[in-house]
Amino acid sequence: MKKLLSDRKLLFVLRLLMGVVFILASIDKIFNPAVFSSVLREYQLVPEILIPFVSVTMPWIEFFTGVLLIFNIFSRSAALIMICLNICYIFGITLNLIWGLSHECGCFTLFGWNEPISGSTIVRDLVFILMCLPILLYSTNALSSKKES
Repeated sequence: MKKLLSDRKLLFVLRLLMGVVFILASIDKIFNPAVFSSVLREYQLVPEILIPFVSVTMPWIEFFTGVLLIFNIFSRSAALIMICLNICYIFGITLNLIWGLSHECGCFTLFGWNEPISGSTIVRDLVFILMCLPILLYSTNALSSKKES
């Protein structure tokens, strides 16, 4: 199993897919922070005073993490960031579902996709975590031949 998960071609495909996913998820949020702020308010998890900061910084973190993965720069660190972000997304969505709140996810609004939060949103984010795990465990940095420490 380790041999399969550490295959360079598989890692390249996973880095490319996850990089593109995170870049696409960030673009509309970057250009429309006010809309993303309203989505954050719907989640009722971020204190009002922090919403402007989070609505501006989080999309850029998503964007640059995606870029780092695509170009294989600090890919293990980028994969860890993606895993942590997806864990936070799953936590927020789960709490909102438990609380009975119904609103859009706010994930991929670039294409006008207003996906409501649901169990399938959680499953999608779990799949993203699973796709990032081989990168975290086995990827090498393009800037050196050694694994990142």
